[in-house]
Amino acid sequence: MLKLEAGPLIKSTLPSSISQDKTVQNICDAISLKVQELNRHVELVLLLPRLDDLSEALIDELAWQYHVDFYNSASDISEKRALVKQAIAWHRRKGTPAAVEELCTTVFKSAQVREWYEYQGEPYHFRVEMIREALPDVSVLDSLTRAIFATKNTRSWLDGLCFYREVKGGFYFSAGMEVVKDVHIYPAKLKMPDIVQVQNFRTNIRQERSVIILCQTGTD
Repeated sequence: MLKLEAGPLIKSTLPSSISQDKTVQNICDAISLKVQELNRHVELVLLLPRLDDLSEALIDELAWQYHVDFYNSASDISEKRALVKQAIAWHRRKGTPAAVEELCTTVFKSAQVREWYEYQGEPYHFRVEMIREALPDVSVLDSLTRAIFATKNTRSWLDGLCFYREVKGGFYFSAGMEVVKDVHIYPAKLKMPDIVQVQNFRTNIRQERSVIILCQTGTD
């Protein structure tokens, strides 16, 4: 097998009867130039393998060709490439929760699909939740909703898109403790004893002694 870039090899395939003919050799040289020119453009035919190298204009055309359900021409080029790369696979798995979730994660990487029995909803309902990214423009949400309706199965119903937000705050608790002891005093049940009368008699004897002190003046 000849390589396209090996132009001189074309001459080597000529039969000996015409290989020395100048006109034939000139024709081979002209063909070799065209073959080499085609060789430089062959890589343009390989679109999907070279998707990361293609221009944004070509990406837009491929999105139309592969019928990308959710596509916004104003989106980032990396997001466009991701949508085109998954277009064929999505069309194969249309109608499954996995296809819906993959579609949503191209826009919101944290998005998750929850079936109705996971959040006590109605049968055949689902919702997309745990979206942590910033709230985009309304047009993006409208486009995503339309894409979900195009990707989901017909019997399923979308309940909504749930955005997850964390709010930091502090809680302060105080408590007091009171100890109460109840003492119940009931009327005492006492038995009155027998009363015994006792008489006591006492006698007191009082003794007194007088002491007289005379004042001496020194006279006889």
